[in-house]
Amino acid sequence: MKVTIKPEVFQKLHQKFRVAIILAKDLDNKNRVKETNHLLKEVEKMVLMTFNKDTVKTNHLVAPWTIARQQFGKKTTHYHTSVEQLLKKVLQHQKIEAKDTITAVVRYLSLKHIIPVGVDDPAKLNGDISFEMKNGDLWYRDAKKMLGKKLDYWKNPRAALKQTSTSALIHFEFLPPISPAKQKEIVKEAKEVVQLFCGGNVKVLILDKKNNSGVI
Repeated sequence: MKVTIKPEVFQKLHQKFRVAIILAKDLDNKNRVKETNHLLKEVEKMVLMTFNKDTVKTNHLVAPWTIARQQFGKKTTHYHTSVEQLLKKVLQHQKIEAKDTITAVVRYLSLKHIIPVGVDDPAKLNGDISFEMKNGDLWYRDAKKMLGKKLDYWKNPRAALKQTSTSALIHFEFLPPISPAKQKEIVKEAKEVVQLFCGGNVKVLILDKKNNSGVI
C-alpha cells in the first residue's frame, strides 16, 4: 500500500506537517479489550485533572490545529479534531470505552499525548491512501472513497475496525510544537503497546515534506 501526502497540504496547511503510519497485521483484536479500556480509564482521569471546557482550545498542542483551521476562514469553536472530540466526551463524562482492543489503544495514545490519531481496517480499503486538501479541510482517502477529514472531524464508518479485524492502519498527525524526537517517542510507544496487547507484526512509515510518499 502506498501512502502519499499531496504537496498542497504543506503549502496550505503547514510546512512541517507530518504523518506517522503504523500498519499492524495478524492481530488479536478482542481478547484484551478489558485491559486496554482500563488504560483508557486511567488517562481519562488525567484529562479531567488537566482540562476544562475553556482550556481545550488554548492548550499548546491543540492550538496549532485551531490556527490551521482559521487559515481557511472557518469558525473556530471547540472540538474539531479527533483528539478534541475525545476530550469533549471525557469532559462531559461520556463513555469512550471501545469494543475492540486497537481502538482502545488508539484513544489512549491520543488522549495521553493530545494528538489526532485515526485508524482503519486495511481489509476495507481500496488501493493507495492519500492526504489532500479539499474544501478547506485536510482529507484522507483511498482510491475509491473519502475515509475522513481532520480539521472538522468526520470518519467514514465503512472502514471502522471490529473485534474480528486482524489488521489495522493507524495514522498519527503531527504539527509543531511536537518535535521529530517527540514524534519518535510516541511512535515507539504505539508499536510497543499494540504488540503488547494485540501481538502481530508492525511496520512504520514516517511522511513529511521531504519524504511525502512511501510504501508500507
